[in-house]
Amino acid sequence: MALMSLMAHGADLAVHGAQLGQMAVDAVVHSTAHAATATADQGHHGLLVLVQDSGSAATTAAPDAAATAESYADKVKALSAHPQEEQLGWLTLIGKHFIGMFQKGGEVFVGFVTGIIPTLVVLMTAFYAVTGMIGEERVHGVARSAGKYAITRYTVLPVIAVFFLTNPMAYTFGTFLEEKHKPAFYDSAVSFVHPILGLFPHANPGEYFVWGGVLVAILELEKRGVVPEGYHITLAMFYFAVGLVVILLKGIVTEKITQIMVRREGVEL
Repeated sequence: MALMSLMAHGADLAVHGAQLGQMAVDAVVHSTAHAATATADQGHHGLLVLVQDSGSAATTAAPDAAATAESYADKVKALSAHPQEEQLGWLTLIGKHFIGMFQKGGEVFVGFVTGIIPTLVVLMTAFYAVTGMIGEERVHGVARSAGKYAITRYTVLPVIAVFFLTNPMAYTFGTFLEEKHKPAFYDSAVSFVHPILGLFPHANPGEYFVWGGVLVAILELEKRGVVPEGYHITLAMFYFAVGLVVILLKGIVTEKITQIMVRREGVEL
């Protein structure tokens, strides 16, 4: 009887243990399923966050790229705005002023082409016409008369020669003088081809730059009000007058030097 009671009690314990085991298995399965679901939800949430982050990054990347391009352009502009002298120093400075000198010369030349050169052509044509109407023989007769005296030989004769025949034909007036006077006449005539340019530029158009360079500066000073208006004409007249005094002195001095040289060499002119 006791044995049967024990066996019945053991069977009840076994059934109870089996139920507990089943409950443990169910708990494990349930926890596993829950964990998997949570993991899937977390992964899905993480994917959404990643996509959202990627979208926001792409959205912010476009303005950042535009800002970077603008900043790069600003840097290039700032660099180009800096003087070249700051980038290459004295080498760029030398090159700039070297080519600038020729550029300024080109501007002056353009001014001559549109201004003084047509005037010179008209003046030369007019004075050659006047010489032709007067007659070369009459002009030569005046030259012979002017060559008789030192004061006219080295003032009037060079002026007539340069004015009518221009440079370099003016030196042919020396044919009307004695041999001993020719060196002094040439010195006077060649020294007058520049002072005459201020009033009569047709006399030596090939060397007009001698007076033209001064004229450009004087006209600029007149424009600024530094000197009176029309001052370049006054200066041209003084240039002409001083030129007459200089060629007279040079003619007389050269004539004396010629006489000394002739006596020293023992030749007769």
